[in-house]
Amino acid sequence: SWKKVTGITGYEIVYATNKSFKGAKTVKVTDGEKTFKKLTSKKTYYVKVRAYKNVSGKTYYGAYCKAKTVKVK
Repeated sequence: SWKKVTGITGYEIVYATNKSFKGAKTVKVTDGEKTFKKLTSKKTYYVKVRAYKNVSGKTYYGAYCKAKTVKVK
């Protein structure tokens, strides 16, 4: 979960198993949290989030937050 931003359409989450985010997967959500399933156990993932807003058919993105490290149990 993360701090919510008002007046946006949703959030884009990018996660990968390496710091350079090569082969990263992207997920879009509309609320302020996301639970990932089917992750490899005992592996470290790197996650970053940014907000986006749709205006007149165009999508505008904010900056990514600093990447966070998450270790799967």
